[in-house]
Amino acid sequence: MQSLTIDFNNIGQLRLVIQNYMYSENCAYQRMKAQAEDGFKYYDNQDRVKETGAAYVNEVNSFLKQIGKSPLHSANNKISMNRHRVVVDQKIGYLFSTPPQFDLPADDTENGDDMTLKTVKDTIGAQWPKVVKQLGTDASNAGRAWLTYWRDNDTGKFDYWFVNPLTCIPIYDRSTVKKRLLYLLRAYAYNDNNGKPVTRYEVWSDTQVAYLIKPEERGGVKAIINFEVLPDGSWNIQPHDYDRIPFIEFRNNAHADNDLIMYKDIIDALDKLVSGFANDCDDIQEVIWVLKNYNGEKEVPVYDKDGKQVLDADGAPVMRPVDVPQMMKLKKFVTVDENGGVDKIQNEIPYEARQAFRDILNDEFWTAAMAVNPNPPTAGNQSGVYIDYLYGLLELKSGLMETEFRSSIDEFLRAILHYLGADETKQFIQTWKRTKPQNNTETATILSTLPETVMSDETKTKNAPFVTDWQAERAQIEKEQKQKTQDIFDQWPQPGEKKPQEKGKPQK
Repeated sequence: MQSLTIDFNNIGQLRLVIQNYMYSENCAYQRMKAQAEDGFKYYDNQDRVKETGAAYVNEVNSFLKQIGKSPLHSANNKISMNRHRVVVDQKIGYLFSTPPQFDLPADDTENGDDMTLKTVKDTIGAQWPKVVKQLGTDASNAGRAWLTYWRDNDTGKFDYWFVNPLTCIPIYDRSTVKKRLLYLLRAYAYNDNNGKPVTRYEVWSDTQVAYLIKPEERGGVKAIINFEVLPDGSWNIQPHDYDRIPFIEFRNNAHADNDLIMYKDIIDALDKLVSGFANDCDDIQEVIWVLKNYNGEKEVPVYDKDGKQVLDADGAPVMRPVDVPQMMKLKKFVTVDENGGVDKIQNEIPYEARQAFRDILNDEFWTAAMAVNPNPPTAGNQSGVYIDYLYGLLELKSGLMETEFRSSIDEFLRAILHYLGADETKQFIQTWKRTKPQNNTETATILSTLPETVMSDETKTKNAPFVTDWQAERAQIEKEQKQKTQDIFDQWPQPGEKKPQEKGKPQK
């Protein structure tokens, strides 16, 4: 299969590529966009129940109003349970509260690896924890996240940040089994030099980028994508020396699916159940009255906003039909003839059935979400085995994300090495540390009993429960050990010196 080749000077081909990969009805981007928009909505506590409610109350009320009826109060609570944000933040906190750390193998220090590692870390800077957390959140909601990097035009320094995943459309090389990013389209809202809103497109390859503009449609005139024009009149097509497309994809899992699809139906059912229960609690205060042989008022006068009775052209009072339920709510009584009567029907809440259904949905939710139930059957000072059991599904889900993120982080590190002019073949060691409750005494005991022939001191430090930055801890340990050695050494005389006199003993 021959791979796609884009001529960056061919505006017709660029328009066709943008149309096929971004706007075609069944293209991969449109499917990803629909899934991502759901993920971000549910993360912002805008579940589907916010649009539909627990039942079709709005439709019923609208119909009654259209036929001139004033219905009894019908509650329409729309309660979003915010479950999606809970499980996403749980995973992100589990994986990235301590962000991934980088190291180089310790067997090649003579070739300047220590200085290379320090330079790489200085280049990454202090923004890495924030960026990697946002990448994890975007990937969980949209299925994939994107990081971009660049060289600052003023300072020449390397910089990077996350970008909205809805703005990036990858085009992969399908000619090989191992997918490679061939081109990347980026589209976003933009104000041109005149302040007019436009859609700006970027088409990236590993050697150049083209910038295109599509004006906002006005007056029914169809807008056309054209090259962005520079002040000198030339097309804005720029070469670059990144040696690769400066955008890196971070996938949530191998299929780039978001987390929501695993449990969206259960969330919708829980939202409807709770919203419906709230509706019943409100509506139980309303009573449906059954009137028998009603012989009361059929019409009542119409009054204006000042309380004056409205008259027709002949001076007769203007009358309107009585809304019996509304009148009963206002007057709190009704008159009937000798053959009439009034019965009432009051709503009852099937609490037990709702509670049983909620328990079923709640149990199924935590399994489908592969998350940790915050209200487990037992709590307290549990063993490490029990804690690992509670976190088992979350660990499986997190491991799938870690696998995808590891390769993307490696690509990011290679981009930094390219910027530094260093050897891009260097293999970094990534250290990922989970954040979860643990039995610290149990963990510390296990680490202290393991001999050096089984586990190195460095690995013990990495896994120590109270250590957050193992590299800094190892440096401090080495510093303290050197100081202790020096203190012992200072207690004994050097060649040609006398041994320090002990207290209470005469000097010989």
